[in-house]
Amino acid sequence: MFENKFKAELKRLNLKRYNVCEMLRCTMPTLKSRLQNPDSFTIAEVTILSGAGFAISEILEI
Repeated sequence: MFENKFKAELKRLNLKRYNVCEMLRCTMPTLKSRLQNPDSFTIAEVTILSGAGFAISEILEI
């Protein structure tokens, strides 16, 4: 569910996964792991994504 919402945000923001990897300074396998286990995102990473326009509250259903 999280991964599908994340993909929708990528599309809405016209970004690719490699763009997110650059933002978070991580590798593609690390990003894939984070998407499969959203609890592994750090606060710093969530802040970066939020600053890039990701609707974090929508993705996490807060």
